[in-house]
Amino acid sequence: MKKLAGVSIVAIVAWLVAVVGMRPDTFRIERSEAIAAPPEVVFTLVNDFHQWARWSPWWKVEPTQMVTLGRKTSGVGATYQWRGTRTGSGRMEIVESRPLEYVRIRLDFTDPMYATNTTEYRLVPAKDGVLLTWVMTGRNTFVDKVLSFFADQDASMGRDFEQGLADIKRVAEAEAPRGSAPPAPGSARSLGGGSLAPVDEVGEVVVTRSPTSPQKHPRRRSWSDPR
Repeated sequence: MKKLAGVSIVAIVAWLVAVVGMRPDTFRIERSEAIAAPPEVVFTLVNDFHQWARWSPWWKVEPTQMVTLGRKTSGVGATYQWRGTRTGSGRMEIVESRPLEYVRIRLDFTDPMYATNTTEYRLVPAKDGVLLTWVMTGRNTFVDKVLSFFADQDASMGRDFEQGLADIKRVAEAEAPRGSAPPAPGSARSLGGGSLAPVDEVGEVVVTRSPTSPQKHPRRRSWSDPR
């Protein structure tokens, strides 16, 4: 009897492994937003890490997280590292940047689990402005595939993308009429209300913010949590 039970358990486990193995090996999350602002304004918001605190949905989740920017903060070679209690930790680096058209970022997660994904921002001319598309792609590990039975990855992550795009739209369209320009390299920058040292004078810039208001909803954790 015990032998039969053991065989049954093995068979069930084998069946579960086979079912999980049939889940997709890769994932792709994509959202777009039409923005009535010049492409240079929109491009700067995604191509310059100094601008991310103005729209990133993860700053809202944990405004007290620590962010460290490298000497270069925009364009190819720019780096951004974060560490937080709710947002985990990781590093981003811009690996491709085509002015007013495209930004590609390597995204490495180190906590609560390891993963490497790719993030892309694509700008396409549209009526009165641009169509901005935010894409994330990566590989699904076995654990990711198991989790996919309990949570819709596209829906969960897609909500964050939609929030971020909505905030980019808000910021860009508010700036467009004024024709505001991004800070010049080497000038003092401001992020989250705090003054930063000129980027040209330091090797890296550490950024922290104080919460402006308590969060009304718990953090949604995901196995491939993007920035």
